[in-house]
Amino acid sequence: MNYIGRIPKQELRISKIYSIQYFEYLKDFSFEGEKHNFWEFVYIDKGAINAIAEDKDHNLIKGDIIFHKPNEFHKLRANGRIAPNLIIMSFSCKSPAMKWFNGKILRIGNEEKNLLARILHEAGNAFSSKLNDSLLLALERKEKQIFATEQLIKLYLEQILIGLVRREMHIGVYNKPASPLKEKTRKDAFNKVVDFFENNLFDMPNLETVCRTTGFSCTYIENVFKEKTGRSVMEYFKIIKLEKSKDLIRDGDYTFTQIAANLNYSSLHYFSKIFKKYIGMTPTEYSSSVKLKL
Repeated sequence: MNYIGRIPKQELRISKIYSIQYFEYLKDFSFEGEKHNFWEFVYIDKGAINAIAEDKDHNLIKGDIIFHKPNEFHKLRANGRIAPNLIIMSFSCKSPAMKWFNGKILRIGNEEKNLLARILHEAGNAFSSKLNDSLLLALERKEKQIFATEQLIKLYLEQILIGLVRREMHIGVYNKPASPLKEKTRKDAFNKVVDFFENNLFDMPNLETVCRTTGFSCTYIENVFKEKTGRSVMEYFKIIKLEKSKDLIRDGDYTFTQIAANLNYSSLHYFSKIFKKYIGMTPTEYSSSVKLKL
């Protein structure tokens, strides 16, 4: 029998990685800008940032990701109120499909967040360079790397890009966009509810309390959150609580049991289970991950 093998088609292929960075900036941070002949994305892990691409100013919040195409001038500026945490990654990709990302600002889901965390973890395995060095010109390889760690970074990045394209195509990204006024109204509603959550992290509000306090109907705010995050309102509250738990773990002042109790989880076991489900690792694994050492 004559078997015929197929070389897998590669719609998006990363050829070089220039930087992998995680920054925790102050609320008055400002970067005057640059341009280079490779791709870059900026993901807002916490807070908010103004991203300027050429002559367009974009107000981005936690969960947003913006792509800058090669030779596009771009700069960043904090809004003076919220200190931002950013993941910035730059890379070369000559695949024609990459054009889809021109000018794209997207919301990323839990799967992409987990992949970003894995990239940061593998970057610690692969490179000796500090991932918060803004002057870094080249990633320095460690003399002894864990097997295939750089290849995993490449694969994780390709998986993120492929997942974003497929998800946006599936949900109909080419539908007619909302009017600027409608979009601003929905964004203001989203921010108001998120502010309420962040001010009530140690309480146990239900959906009715959220809507009554913020002044929005439950149906409206559910639609806003589904559109912007792909999650329900209360599921997004779970994410915010978990982000707070990550902060408390990093601070190192409380045990996991105390953190679980303070955030109103019914037990340490339940807290660990939810943490693993949404963050992709246990609290113990997270506490020792490279991301915490940046």
